[in-house]
Amino acid sequence: MSEKSALFKPQIIFDELEYYLDRFNERQIENTGIYELVKKLTCEALPSYQDEFDKRWEINYLPVKRRGKVIALPFDILEYKKEFFVHFHLLGSMHIKKGSKKDEEFYERIFSEALRFIPVIKADRNVLEKSVPYDIRTGKIKGSYLMEKVLSKNSKEKILRDYAGHVEKIQEVREVSLNEYLRVAGICYSAAFKKEAKSLSPHEMYKKWADGRDGGMLSIRDWNDKKEFMDWLQSGVHAGSHPFEIVFSWHRHGIHLYPPSSHQPYYSLRVTNYAYASKFVKMAKALIKEKIPFRADELKNVLDYLAGETYFTVNDYGDHNFWYIPSREYKKKFFRHIEWDRIKIPEWKKG
Repeated sequence: MSEKSALFKPQIIFDELEYYLDRFNERQIENTGIYELVKKLTCEALPSYQDEFDKRWEINYLPVKRRGKVIALPFDILEYKKEFFVHFHLLGSMHIKKGSKKDEEFYERIFSEALRFIPVIKADRNVLEKSVPYDIRTGKIKGSYLMEKVLSKNSKEKILRDYAGHVEKIQEVREVSLNEYLRVAGICYSAAFKKEAKSLSPHEMYKKWADGRDGGMLSIRDWNDKKEFMDWLQSGVHAGSHPFEIVFSWHRHGIHLYPPSSHQPYYSLRVTNYAYASKFVKMAKALIKEKIPFRADELKNVLDYLAGETYFTVNDYGDHNFWYIPSREYKKKFFRHIEWDRIKIPEWKKG
């Protein structure tokens, strides 16, 4: 680190930034002075993206002091219709436009400090590598380094072979009754929940684990009548309900079992929340064993996940997330396995 960067003293404390930003609600700022500071900041570097509607500067840094140490926090600026939108990763956002409203002096200080930090970055390109903390940086890590137990390669390949062979021999079915649908759901429940499901009927299993919003499915009069069930299915009256979410999840969705239809002559097994990945695979194996015509298009992805081959995003949102904590334990267990995204350096304007 250069002498200039070593002597830099931030005028903002991290705790203040957390206080004045809100990760859930965008701060509205109508102040021409603050607007002009943001505009001046955008004049220092070339946009990282630009089209006919907006410009983006995704490489900006704010120096702050956190627990006695100088760190640099990346933030993005978007200009749209002569207004600015500023986003600090994991901390919050601001919507800034011209106006005469008096806002907290702190917001002005944010952009003054970012401007004051630019000569330091220009003088020492390594300053960002050393000052952007690892709990703010993004990257990716394979699930095998995070999971206590993973599916073996041999087990994964056997399941895929069995499934491929099953699909080749699959018999088409275009109409089923409600009782037939519940019977197949019962095969899934028995495989996934074993002892808990042992003494229950398919209907009782469905009532125990399904979403509960059946869209009138259980109100069908004749549960053995294929036509009545298919007429209900094709009527669309269940729109907005979740009759086929046979395993409910509070986060996103759980496991779905869709019945056959005229345009899809087989059952369809799907999973959204991978917390149910193991149960999903047990269900698929049971359906193969019982020679039920079904498809599970996500099976390979689920098996990749269970085998630890899927990447988790680090300090960012995605289908699978991992949040890195700068502690001795995390550094020892995970740091060397994380593939960190490179620190981006602004492309400064000449002159």
